[in-house]
Amino acid sequence: MEEHIIMPYVGVGPLRFGMTRDEVHQLIGDPLSIDKSGGSEELTEYWSNNGLQLTYSEMDETLLEISLYPNLQNVQLNGLDLFGVPGTHAFKLLHDWDNAPLTIVGVSIFLKLGLAVNGFFHDDDGAKSVTAFAKGRWDDWPPKEK
Repeated sequence: MEEHIIMPYVGVGPLRFGMTRDEVHQLIGDPLSIDKSGGSEELTEYWSNNGLQLTYSEMDETLLEISLYPNLQNVQLNGLDLFGVPGTHAFKLLHDWDNAPLTIVGVSIFLKLGLAVNGFFHDDDGAKSVTAFAKGRWDDWPPKEK
């Protein structure tokens, strides 16, 4: 994929939330590596020198999250190249589009955009990431007190 166009709650480029691992592999090939997190019901696959990370439900192996990093070209939302402008500028525009993000451990989660970002307050590309997520992914946050 040369362009990585984010479509909120739909996917990125040809990748669509809800696709199975097999469907993804047919589309973009086999991953470089796979990580099954202990205690989690998810698994993550890595492509493009870890520039593209896909997280699946372990139960039905459907795509839940698509994480993108600055070593990928042309990561766009609404025509904005997220890694092609200073991080503070990108964050301001994201905030203009959704002025009520959740913030969890330094990650800003824009529910209106179906997008989580990290590292955009600094111009250190090593810390930046963008994660598009499936509808319902953050519906239970913050956790309700019992």
